[in-house]
Amino acid sequence: MPGSFQLKFDVKVIKLAEFIEKGSDEKLFIRYYIPAFGDRRIQVDTKEIQSNKNVSWNECASFVCHVNSDQIEQLDSSRITFELRSKRTRQIFGGMTRSKLLAGGEILWKDVLESKGMQLEKWVKFSQKSGKLDGFKLPNLLVEMKAQVTRDAILHGKRRCGSDKVCDWAGSEVDMFSVETLID
Repeated sequence: MPGSFQLKFDVKVIKLAEFIEKGSDEKLFIRYYIPAFGDRRIQVDTKEIQSNKNVSWNECASFVCHVNSDQIEQLDSSRITFELRSKRTRQIFGGMTRSKLLAGGEILWKDVLESKGMQLEKWVKFSQKSGKLDGFKLPNLLVEMKAQVTRDAILHGKRRCGSDKVCDWAGSEVDMFSVETLID
């Protein structure tokens, strides 16, 4: 495998700014998509918060995967997509509640990888995604992202476990991702 690396990527969803709502019984959350390789994406939802309170999450998720140099180059044209979604706090007729897409925005992977220290704090400018915002003003989302690429000891489909041991690498590309969520 030419040039094996470990890619660690952290996403911290911090808060909304310029958010104005006119009284609602809905909860808000952020859904974002991290591109996996090929046409796949990893979907992450933040916790739901009441829309009439301080709209702040301070929620961090970490992703780790093993990649080769070609896959790292593929990331340059990828985007991390963020969506502001709402969900009613009461169920109608006892049915399931579905989330509604209010607004969306994105950040290029290239911006993260080319930033100083591969760390970027940025305001994501949302654009309207649904036909009607029901009293919401389009906000901006503050996110912090950090990437770390290190050489990995993967040799011919096996991962080195120690100085003399070689462990079998089991699982698909999707299984190579591990996700951890931390809430401050």
